[in-house]
This record gives sequence, C-alpha cells and structure tokens, in this order.
Amino acid sequence: MEFGYVAPNYGGRIRPSELLEIAELCEDLGFDSVWATDHIIMPKDLKDPYGEVLEPFVTLASIGARTEKLKLGTSIVVLPQRNPILLAKQAATLDNFSNGRVILGLGAGWAQGEFANLGASFVDRGRVYDESLRLIEALWGENPVSFAGKYFNLAESIFLPKPVHGRIPVWIGGTSAAAVGRAIRLGDGWHPVGLGLKDFSDGAQRIKSSGRNITISLRIAVDMRTRDTGAEAGGERRAILSGTREEILSQLHAYEEAGLDYLCASILHPATEDIKADIRKFSSEVMASFS
Repeated sequence: MEFGYVAPNYGGRIRPSELLEIAELCEDLGFDSVWATDHIIMPKDLKDPYGEVLEPFVTLASIGARTEKLKLGTSIVVLPQRNPILLAKQAATLDNFSNGRVILGLGAGWAQGEFANLGASFVDRGRVYDESLRLIEALWGENPVSFAGKYFNLAESIFLPKPVHGRIPVWIGGTSAAAVGRAIRLGDGWHPVGLGLKDFSDGAQRIKSSGRNITISLRIAVDMRTRDTGAEAGGERRAILSGTREEILSQLHAYEEAGLDYLCASILHPATEDIKADIRKFSSEVMASFS
C-alpha cells in the first residue's frame, strides 16, 4: 500500500509557510504524495470548513518547488464548475514544472450554491463532467486538437506543452454508483472520501469485476489521539480511522482486504506542531507496518 497526505489548505488555520514545512516533512518521512482540496467560493451557510481554501494548483506548485519526489494530487478539483481547457493547461504546466509528478483528482461536486456562484449548471454537472474529461484527454494527446461536443468545441487549435509523460493520471472522486462507473469508464483511479468499509468494499469489487486495472484509493481522516466513528461533512456521514496503533492497523488491513491500494490520510489539528507530531507517529507506527 502507498500513502499520501491531505494538506490542510482549507479552514484558514494553517499558514502557507507552515503548509510547505508539513509537505517537506512528508517527503522526508517517505509519503508518496501530498494532496490539496478545491473549493472556490462557497455560500455563507457552507463556511465551515471550506469557506477559506488556498487554490489547489497554486498550493501544489509551491509545494512542488520545495520538494523533489512527492507526487502532487488534487483531492479533488470540481471539474464541472471550471473551464476544462484552462484546467488542462494548469495541470500540464504544473506537471512540467514538477517533472511529471501530478495526479489529477476530479469530482462532480456537491455544493449547489457554489455552482450558482460560479454560473455553472448543477443539474448538468454529470454530462459536463464527462465531456470536459474527454476534452482534457484530447488536449493532452492531440496537436493540433479538434473537438466537437455539446458544451465545448475546438477546431485545429494548438495546446502546448503536453504533460511530461504524455498524459496525467486521472483519479475519479466520489462515493456514488455514478462515480464508480465513471472511474471504470474514464479514470486511472477511484478516489472516494471518508467511505465506510462496506460501501468501499462494494465499489472496489465493482471495479475489480469490470476488469479495469486502476488504482483504488481512499481519502480518510486519521485521528491518532482519540477513538471516533465518523463525522458529518458535505451532508453525509464520513468514516474515520482512529484509536490506538493496533486499532488503526486493524481498520486499515480491513480496507486493504477490500481492495485498497492507496491511502490518502487527512491528519488535521489547529496547530502545525500537533499535525507534524501525528504525521511522524503515523509514519512510524502505521506506514512502517506496510513497508
């Protein structure tokens, strides 16, 4: 199993300079990746915790400049509320600056008010998502590029530079059946957030049964200090890995048996030093058991 760390680029508690320190520590401790969250302009009633978010591509570019090996992932960019041509350019540029270290996590989105703020269609988001992803793949792969769709059209256009390795791995976010189906059809990985073991196992089994060999990942909160069963976020109940070292390892092994390849751990505290302490503890007590 490989391990990534979900950077606290949201919530307004951790300063940008501290984010860079945390990322450098993750590289030193052997994490494979660091991930940044995306929200742009949330309505007032969704202020906590996504009212203040450092833009993910800028955040990851700053981290990439301070590290050499860490992969740089988005967890996740809400694709249907962004221009896919600009997003493809941002991702390809970051990939070139980081020498091919980008993983592009994409999701359909859930905050209807944010879509309204950005003038994007919440109702059409699934169809826009699929067409946008096909356009992004064309932009990365063709030169010149032409594209004819319902929402986007291009004729004999130049899109350079291309990603370092020809294309960037795309991990499909989301916990729904539609998200799993999209990962099977269009993704290089599945990247749900806070999914409980039973639902995660069902999704992983569906992917395995499809015959697609894609990365099965999970972003999940990790609490090394208390024992908790979950929390409400985005209108749904999200699972947490918590308790003693033995309890967390037991939970994690159950996910591994269900098909987990890649864990993205969200270790979050108000103070940076507490985050660093628990990252060190997670590395020595949990990651070391899978090396």
